[in-house]
Amino acid sequence: MVRFYEQVTRVMIVKTGKMPALTGISTKVFELLQKRPLLSLEIKSADNINALLSLDKGDYLFLTPVLREDLFARGGGIVCELTEKTVSLQKVKKWDEVEIVAVRIQVKPVCMGRIKTMEKKQLGQGVDVAVEQTQRCRIS
Repeated sequence: MVRFYEQVTRVMIVKTGKMPALTGISTKVFELLQKRPLLSLEIKSADNINALLSLDKGDYLFLTPVLREDLFARGGGIVCELTEKTVSLQKVKKWDEVEIVAVRIQVKPVCMGRIKTMEKKQLGQGVDVAVEQTQRCRIS
């Protein structure tokens, strides 16, 4: 009797998906996101807020520390799953009292990704990217 046994320790799966990009995320937050399974962020940028408004729980988004103006194909970032989203008005008082929209989100990192193609919409309307997602998994 002959037995054939093969163990594959790592399989790399590359998928491409279109999703909104949140740009200009601080480097410290970006590094923290790579180490933690869940993180809450407060977003106040108009581009990023508009990108988030159409998303629901379970949708995917791409976070990158690169600014919108500097975004380029092959740029890296993290693909995250949106687990919570709350939209609120905040009062800011400097010279006059002003209300701003803020979106508090909780994200769960899924994998690292690289921009394949991107569509920069008009200023204030966000950026959509097609991302090559690389996932490593263990099969036993």
